[in-house]
Amino acid sequence: MRARRLVSVAPYQMDVEEYELSDTPPAGQVLVQARVTAVSAGTEVANYRGITKNRPADSTKPYYPGYSFAGKVLAVGDRVSGFQVGDRVCGMVNHLSHGLADPSRIAPIPDGVTDEQAAMSTLGIIVLNAVRKPSIQLGESVAVVGAGLIGQLASQLARLAGGRPVVSLDFLAARRELAAKNGADAALDPNEPGTQAALERLAPGGFNVVFEATGSNLAVNPAIKLAARGGRVVLLGSTRGLVDQFDPYGDVHLKGLTIIGAHITTHMEAPNLANPWTPLANRRVILDLIRRGELNVDSLISHRVAPSEAGKIYAGLAENPSGYFGVIFDWSRL
Repeated sequence: MRARRLVSVAPYQMDVEEYELSDTPPAGQVLVQARVTAVSAGTEVANYRGITKNRPADSTKPYYPGYSFAGKVLAVGDRVSGFQVGDRVCGMVNHLSHGLADPSRIAPIPDGVTDEQAAMSTLGIIVLNAVRKPSIQLGESVAVVGAGLIGQLASQLARLAGGRPVVSLDFLAARRELAAKNGADAALDPNEPGTQAALERLAPGGFNVVFEATGSNLAVNPAIKLAARGGRVVLLGSTRGLVDQFDPYGDVHLKGLTIIGAHITTHMEAPNLANPWTPLANRRVILDLIRRGELNVDSLISHRVAPSEAGKIYAGLAENPSGYFGVIFDWSRL
């Protein structure tokens, strides 16, 4: 069959290309058809710009973005169990109309969850993995630095995990308003003169847990300074570049802080008695929270576009990220 997918053949370029795909998946694979895919702006835009280790600016290797898919099963290869033709599924598949999926990286979409909601579940598991790592206790104070897409999910999941209060910090009023609407106890502008006093009232002595959710190296030091003595700082945003003026002795050592890295690859590969939270297990939790209405992802979708608009969308995300939350590609609009 003829299929289509997004491809970046050079930094700052994104196109739709056709490619040939067999109707019969190989053993151990599932053939899927996309309904929608969601953009993970941090990782995808960094690769689009050519500023990652995997894709530096001089790379000549094509980049196929995306890992937030929702669609249906068209065919099942030999040695695959648990999936049938017609099943609605979501998971880690590129931005494409039709493609092959590893059955360990997709999950059934439960009734009551829309395709768009399910496509957001990969971003949800990235954040849930990070929220689990500091072992938030009921009543511990939480600060989330950055109220973009990842920060919004972090605020919601930290509150569900027992964080009280959960405080969102962002320069943009629209982002603060959305964080407050979705349950943050306070949403503050770091530049406002009264913010420091408000933070001290909300969490005297600092926050027990701080999430850095911007991915900016300029936000790491401010995030660390928000933490209380003995606190935990989770680096959730995929920070690019080095952190200037980092003072490990004064800001980390003397305060007894724990710095936690929370990339998606730090998930457990297989469950054990101490930690059962694999990507698949976390995805089931995220989908159930969405189904129950306890995790609001609908409010985080700002753009629904045809794949043909990908070039404009990635350029916009690179040049004006404040104008976007979640972006959904609708593959019925080819």
